[in-house]
Amino acid sequence: MFLTKKHVLDFLKGQKLMAVATYGAHPWIASVYYTFDNDLNLFFLSSPSTLHCKMIAQNNEVAVSIADSTQDPKALKRGLQIYGVATQISGSAKIKHTLNLWKQSLKVVNSELTYANMVTHVIKGRMYKITPKKIKLFDQALFKVEDGEEPILIVE
Repeated sequence: MFLTKKHVLDFLKGQKLMAVATYGAHPWIASVYYTFDNDLNLFFLSSPSTLHCKMIAQNNEVAVSIADSTQDPKALKRGLQIYGVATQISGSAKIKHTLNLWKQSLKVVNSELTYANMVTHVIKGRMYKITPKKIKLFDQALFKVEDGEEPILIVE
């Protein structure tokens, strides 16, 4: 069985927190809330002053891990690993769209969290996009393979 875009989208729908690993002067990892689109791009809100965003500005290659932390260690494993490129989103239409997508999918209700407040620096956070290049889904119920042999989806 091959890993498909649908498999990845189905997994992403069930989670909301991801770990983003960056590398600037040294490795760093941060947990962020995310949303996604049908092209498997991931979006998160974070301040450019955070260490992970400073490192993304230095080196935009990132690794991502998404898993349900409440999984029983004795049960079948499920998780997602991604290699991709992270960028701060620019352009008012794109920022507004991804900010609204992020707020809606995570059910964030905050009247101050607006594009206008980003422009005036009332809100320090900025929207970031991770464009995946390689995705590995480990789902032991779906893919009956040995550890390390999980299918990989190369995103063009």
